[in-house]
Amino acid sequence: MVPRLDSVWRFCRIRAFLILVLSYVLFLVFGGFMFLALEKPEEDALIAEVRQFRIEFLDRHRCVKESHLDDLLKKALFAEKRGVAVLEAEGEEYSYDFSSSLFFVTTFLTTTGYGSTMPISDDGKLFLVTYSLLGIPITLLLLSCLTHLLLPWVTRGPVRYMQTRWGLSHSGASLAHAGLLLGLTAALLFLLPATALCLLVPGWSFLESFYFCYISLSTIGLGDYLPGGTRSLASRKGLEFAISCYLLLGLMVLLVVLETFWRLPQTQALVRFFAGPWEGPLDGLALDELTLSGDFLPPPNLKENAPPKVDPRYVCPISTISPSVPDSPRPSSTRSPPPPQNLRPRPVRALDLRPPVSMLR
Repeated sequence: MVPRLDSVWRFCRIRAFLILVLSYVLFLVFGGFMFLALEKPEEDALIAEVRQFRIEFLDRHRCVKESHLDDLLKKALFAEKRGVAVLEAEGEEYSYDFSSSLFFVTTFLTTTGYGSTMPISDDGKLFLVTYSLLGIPITLLLLSCLTHLLLPWVTRGPVRYMQTRWGLSHSGASLAHAGLLLGLTAALLFLLPATALCLLVPGWSFLESFYFCYISLSTIGLGDYLPGGTRSLASRKGLEFAISCYLLLGLMVLLVVLETFWRLPQTQALVRFFAGPWEGPLDGLALDELTLSGDFLPPPNLKENAPPKVDPRYVCPISTISPSVPDSPRPSSTRSPPPPQNLRPRPVRALDLRPPVSMLR
């Protein structure tokens, strides 16, 4: 049984990347079948309801032609897909006042893109392309810089504190800190905002509010739920501005959390397991063959011509460099090594001082 398990484990280690790809394909197929089973009955019921409503409407209003009704519905749906509120055209809700335009710019620069608002004119489409070509890289650069500025305070400092104060190893401290950071992020970015939206937006349940927060911060942006329908125009504008700030701050925090999880020794070991040893050098992470002693801090008075210091995070343990058998005695450094055995002395040949024969003649 044990040799069979060893052979299976060896096969999984060799074919790890192929197994990962096949598992992902099966995961995609499983997701497709699940959505088919969950959403298809609801879709069929909604289609049947709309068709029945259309038939009843034409029966009650015989003066309306069926072709005219179809044209009206097509036009209304066409405008609705472009963010124009046709059913509320007489109200004060517009998609391109300043607050809505700022909210639209924030959503597509953060690549959330709810799809509820989009350019109508050709000039607007052209400006969107040119503006996003410059704006999206700048947004990603800003978020990346803020992430690297926050990492020493949010990740490295607490991990070092856990190592020094709690006596944890680097791997254990990193894992504990990542768990605490994940719980705090879930509370501040999902649970509290979902509770606030549930109270501010009429008709939204807590599940729908939580769903909106997750869809927004994950940059999926389906656009099926939007914070509209508030009690007044001023509250709608304030809510759109608050969500714009929420997207920027939330994405920055999520990038810090993702970077923290990416630097976990367990994550790096998992990546190397599937990608193989050619994946690249480890980023200072502790595996079985590495010894971690905290982040490397160079001495303050380091001379220019001095040899470079070795990062202690990458130093192998002595047992892996110079292994020794426990039962064999170690020679002392003060004693001279014993002379070699079974070596015979070489005979010394006598010098022949007689002159050559040619000189005697």
